[in-house]
Amino acid sequence: MAENLNDPAADLTETAAPPPGILVSGHFRQAHGYQTHRSFGTKDWLITFTLSGTGHYWLDGRLQPCEPGDIVLLPPGTPHHYATPEGSVWEFVWAHFMPLPHWSEWLTLPSEAGALHVIRIAQQSVRERIREAFQRMIRDSLELDYYRSRLSLNAMEEILLLAQQAEARVKSGQMDPRVEQVLSHLSQHMKQRHSVEELAAKVALSPSRLAHLFKQEIGESVIDTLLRLRLRQASRLLEYTTMQIAEIADEVGFHNPFYFTKQFTAYYGKSPSQYRKEARKSAVDESH
Repeated sequence: MAENLNDPAADLTETAAPPPGILVSGHFRQAHGYQTHRSFGTKDWLITFTLSGTGHYWLDGRLQPCEPGDIVLLPPGTPHHYATPEGSVWEFVWAHFMPLPHWSEWLTLPSEAGALHVIRIAQQSVRERIREAFQRMIRDSLELDYYRSRLSLNAMEEILLLAQQAEARVKSGQMDPRVEQVLSHLSQHMKQRHSVEELAAKVALSPSRLAHLFKQEIGESVIDTLLRLRLRQASRLLEYTTMQIAEIADEVGFHNPFYFTKQFTAYYGKSPSQYRKEARKSAVDESH
């Protein structure tokens, strides 16, 4: 939470703004003594994402700390004063950007001058995805190439979408972040073997507590959810790839193709081969 302070921005030398453009980005790692001060902000938006250490923002005499996983957004015209506090090394990625017209439906964040908006990204997998998007954006934005510049804008768009999604989930109380982390892990690693004990350790819960919380939030057990995720992914692979059924079974985490066929048939009411045949017939019919 922000604290009241005497604003240390007084009498500081103004920091030059980056050259104007649709997108300018970078990666900083700064020790105590680093600071930026722009009394009138900039004409574009500024976004920062803290990777490690701590940074401090001041606005209207109030201090706003930011820690790993924190996104800070400053709209155009918002004064910039941020620095690395004593005893810290602040590592963060940043971008100055002008929103594309179609971003307006996602950039539902403060748009008035004088605002400073903090979004805390609690889920580790989302933090990692945002970090990777920043890395791609920084790399592509350095290239003087139309296609790379579009890719950098795509990465910026991804960051804004992930930030908005994280905030919407917090506001709605949609899901316990530990359950969400387990769901994300299962989705990304469905080929691996999993146990409730292993998953519980990842989110610092006892197996019984995770099992209860997961059933409460999702409406089914961890094992049933994993089965459903695997079967839904298998249906996509049957529909859109030419992989053999045994290959698909292995790809989604079934190491016995006969068991896979049994589970798939029970879930969809048809065998994998029949499912694929009907899906392909439907696709042909729609093309005519």
